[in-house]
Amino acid sequence: MNLALFGILPLVLVLGSALFWGLQRIIEQERERLNLDFTILIGYVHAQEQFLNKLRSHSPSLPAENTSTTISLHATSVRERFGMQLLDGQHSSAEMAFSLACGDPSDCPTAGRRLAGLGGYLANFYSTYWASSYFPASTSFLVNQNDSISLSVPAVDAPSGYEMLTPRHFLAATDAIRAELRQLDAVQQRLIDQDLPGLPGPASAGRIHWFRTAELPGSMLGMIYANVPPSAWSGRPGTTPAIYAATLLSHHRISIFEKAMSRPLYGGFWLSHREAGILLGDGDRPRVSENGLHYTADGLVLRTTDSTGVWTGVYRVDYPVFFQDNLWLPITAALLLLLSLGGGFAFVRWFNRSVIAPAQNAQHKIVEREEFSRTLVETAPVALCLLARPTGDIVFGNGLALQWLGVEAGQPLENTPEANLLLRQVLAATAPGTIANFHAADGRPLYVAYAPTRYNNRDVVLCAFSDISARASIERALAQAKREADKASEAKSTFLATMSHEIRTPLYGVLGTLELMGLTQLDREQRQHLERMQSSSAILLQLISDILDITKIEAGQLVLESTEFNPRELVQSCTSSYAAMAEQKGLLLFCCVDIDVPPWVTGDAARIRQILGNLLSNAIKFSESGHVIARLKVASAAADQTTLTLQVVDTGIGIGKDEQTQLFVPFYQIDGASHTVRGTGIGLPICARLAKLMGSEIRVTSELGLGSSFSLELPLRTVPGRPLDTPDLRGARVLVRSPNRELTDNVCLWLNLWGAQAAPAPAPLPLGAPDEVLLDVLFSGPDLDALDWGGHHVLAAAGVKAPSARTIRVIPGVDQIAAGILGALRGQLTPPPGAAEAIIFAPLGLRVLVAEDNPINQATLQNQLQQLGCTATVAPNGAEALTLWGLGTYDVLLTDVNMPRMNGYDLARELRAQGVKVPIIGVTANAMREEEERCLDAGMTSWLVKPIELRTLRRHLQHRNAGASGIATAMTRLLPAAASTPPPASIKFRALFITTMQDDLEQLEQTLAAGDLHLLQKTLHRIRGAVGVVHMTALTRRLEALEAALHNEGLNAVTFSEAQALAGALRRMLAEI
Repeated sequence: MNLALFGILPLVLVLGSALFWGLQRIIEQERERLNLDFTILIGYVHAQEQFLNKLRSHSPSLPAENTSTTISLHATSVRERFGMQLLDGQHSSAEMAFSLACGDPSDCPTAGRRLAGLGGYLANFYSTYWASSYFPASTSFLVNQNDSISLSVPAVDAPSGYEMLTPRHFLAATDAIRAELRQLDAVQQRLIDQDLPGLPGPASAGRIHWFRTAELPGSMLGMIYANVPPSAWSGRPGTTPAIYAATLLSHHRISIFEKAMSRPLYGGFWLSHREAGILLGDGDRPRVSENGLHYTADGLVLRTTDSTGVWTGVYRVDYPVFFQDNLWLPITAALLLLLSLGGGFAFVRWFNRSVIAPAQNAQHKIVEREEFSRTLVETAPVALCLLARPTGDIVFGNGLALQWLGVEAGQPLENTPEANLLLRQVLAATAPGTIANFHAADGRPLYVAYAPTRYNNRDVVLCAFSDISARASIERALAQAKREADKASEAKSTFLATMSHEIRTPLYGVLGTLELMGLTQLDREQRQHLERMQSSSAILLQLISDILDITKIEAGQLVLESTEFNPRELVQSCTSSYAAMAEQKGLLLFCCVDIDVPPWVTGDAARIRQILGNLLSNAIKFSESGHVIARLKVASAAADQTTLTLQVVDTGIGIGKDEQTQLFVPFYQIDGASHTVRGTGIGLPICARLAKLMGSEIRVTSELGLGSSFSLELPLRTVPGRPLDTPDLRGARVLVRSPNRELTDNVCLWLNLWGAQAAPAPAPLPLGAPDEVLLDVLFSGPDLDALDWGGHHVLAAAGVKAPSARTIRVIPGVDQIAAGILGALRGQLTPPPGAAEAIIFAPLGLRVLVAEDNPINQATLQNQLQQLGCTATVAPNGAEALTLWGLGTYDVLLTDVNMPRMNGYDLARELRAQGVKVPIIGVTANAMREEEERCLDAGMTSWLVKPIELRTLRRHLQHRNAGASGIATAMTRLLPAAASTPPPASIKFRALFITTMQDDLEQLEQTLAAGDLHLLQKTLHRIRGAVGVVHMTALTRRLEALEAALHNEGLNAVTFSEAQALAGALRRMLAEI
């Protein structure tokens, strides 16, 4: 009784628990196998859906006429049995064959001739796609709903490694596709007849329709509208081809467990689609509604669904099959039970005898320990061996060690350099150590840990080897990934540098020419057009710079600079640069700077200006009325540190809470759906990252319909001991008017700080004393036009006409306002508007050799140099520039860095090698910092980034001119343009305009004589564009009106007469210029 209670019962419980645990593990393994089978099947479904979608996306690019000159077709004898004509086609013996079938004799004559190219395209696409897939290829079809022609890949009865397609399967699949399409059309028509919304069918964009057919058991068909151009099919006359691509999915092709075990994995399987219903499986599906494993009367049932919820699989494993597969479980349990019972009785007997024979018991324990140690060593997943000292022979080694080292016990290691190195290190060891990398006899990398010890009265070294192949593979993969990432980053930088060069090169021609045009005599309207062109070009240049900034920030190459600057002047000048943009939209734009802002600070002024400019530009874009204010305040101040708050406030459309979270995501655009505001969406992300580099962040406060506020705090170092020259306004009495009270108060604070007695002007305005000053800031309207003021008048506004000759107009800025007040009190009038609009520079008198391959940039650089009073010689490449250098004498070399034959780098190196010491200035469109380093490394003195402004070019030439022999020191003053003649660039461009216009006029007269309306419209459009460029407004309007009349009325007597009159006017215009 005690033996059964304390011996057998616990043993039975332990074995029962082990049996139950084993059964649960087997069921779990069965579940995992079924889940894996379902995952593979769904992966196969997705692979076929991806194949159909890719085929559909590539189909529109098919040519209108498919050539089949290299595709051979031969007929097969299947019409007698299956009632269709079957042609097999193949581009070459090495490529996939396809079948082309037509059931209707009227469709057969042209099928092979017109669709062989399409069949070749399908075969090539099929081979390319499935060759890169992990899944086996499936049969694919192209079926026209409106005729009897079909295509299949692979070919019918093709002896290939793909699934064999029989004529019966081909006919069953194509007939099922057409029948399904007819059924869908019928259902769709019934819904339309009942005024119900139609169901999305396979013709919907990107929608795949799955269905099954009884003729193909164990398979299902997926089809999609193939989007093949009708001209590529050329179907039955009088019908429009409706071509569908289909794929045949056979479940048995992907059942890897059944193939591996040569028996069914389950008793039943059903695959259902959320919309199409059951597609695979016969008989009644088990009724289970929840996912997971269920125990039913018929067997184990597993219901599972894919991650999208579209596909559901139900598996049923019959109990006999389950236990047949795991028959070892009950047998093993019974044997273990019997063995355990026998062992229990033996243990009792051994226990009784142990008291009598303790020595035997101790010996038995020693034997057990020895056996256990050997078993542990043999079964451990680590190679263990003992090396005899000092011979290095293998004293003992488990199977894994002997296998990896390629030796037997008692033998030395192979005589290889790596094995000898291992022996030298471990045999001389006096303490445990490791070897990070040792290669076994089969080449696998091993990690070695060793320690000196003793075994059987011998000095040995215990060595443990671990396989680190996986770790080495991961390290190689990581190294390869890093190389690929570095290569991709380098390719990205190269691409952006190339695109920057390619865009900046023509942009330089535009900006340089516009700048030269600005130095000529222009009327007010022409100068406005010029300024708009310059503004648009500057925006394009800023866009290129923004893209490069994004790249620099992502690569960690953007470094902030530290220079001294006046924060008040920065905010005022930046705000003034957007005045024209705000004026065009009728917005009030101004800035308010607190009087306690320090005069000089240290920081990256260019990047701060970039942030402020972007915030102002966005505020103006998104505001239709009201005002935009830039504020600069002191948040906190210390001895040598000041934190300034920069804020931009607008009365625009506002930003919703959801959109605020996306503002700083690159390429995100507010209100992008309605396209009311266009942009790249990279300005704010750049500003946010620049602010982060400065130790700050941009804060947004906004409400829809109420406007927005963007602010950031800038920690800057204060520059001690450098005050600003402040104006002395002591004794000046000033009344200030402006459209905004905040602006009025801020101006009054500054004027009072400088000693004036400034106050807001009352309403109505008094007559004013003779020594009083009325200051109108951004003020306009009837009150300004009807001004009745007895004192001095200062108008701080751009683009506003002065009401009287006594009015002094200045730029809206507190420094300029103070200067205007001082001038008014002293009786000094500022120069009239426009007097300084056109300026030229004093001549430098340099002889410059220009190496440039672009003709437009050659002309632009040459004209800029002529404008600066330099003599320019142009070479189209570095090789010719090198030749010209040896033939003449030059003071400066201006060279483009990317040219044919010899680039600018090689040219600079060659000249420096010859001992040339004159300045060499590189000209490049690549604004990356690495470009500057390459230029300087090549021996260039400095570099210029396209587009080049005239002042920038003069500054570089003047700086490099110091010490040039025979050249007078360059003058720094500016001369009025009124004393000069138009620059040479105007003459050249005028000649080009006249020549082009004469050719267009001849074309116009010939077109009128021929009566060709289409060519006449094109010629008039080209002439209008040329006339519009030179701002001939009246002619432009006449040409535009004639184009509209020709478009609406055609070429009749009235339009013909007007065209002749316009040709005469253009002739007279050419004669006048």
